[in-house]
Amino acid sequence: METNDLIAKIHAEHATWQHRIVDIKNELKLLNSHLSDFVSRFTPRQVPPHAEHFQNQFILQKEILDIMRHDFKQYENLLEATMEGKNKTEIGDILQMHQKQITRLNDFEKLYQDLKTEFHRFVEQPVQA
Repeated sequence: METNDLIAKIHAEHATWQHRIVDIKNELKLLNSHLSDFVSRFTPRQVPPHAEHFQNQFILQKEILDIMRHDFKQYENLLEATMEGKNKTEIGDILQMHQKQITRLNDFEKLYQDLKTEFHRFVEQPVQA
């Protein structure tokens, strides 16, 4: 496969990642809204202690996504510059960076799925009076 074709393929995969980040950020907004609805059923003294944990985790996940989105954009700029001949980054280096980005996104998604599962268990618990 020609180098520019390979870079174009990587670039397309990268665009998919950016869309996935936007989707997760939107999902985090929904989870946060769900948490607010859940907490509103309690008086301030009755709010389950883990509610704050999830609120903090949702904030942290959004911040991580913002950082990843920025880093992915920088990587995308490198790909574009390489395709245009403005950058002489070796294809081996690009593939190595790409693999790191894949691992990073996969690791995030695994932890995020675990958080969602934990959150859904939390809000599905019977409410203690």
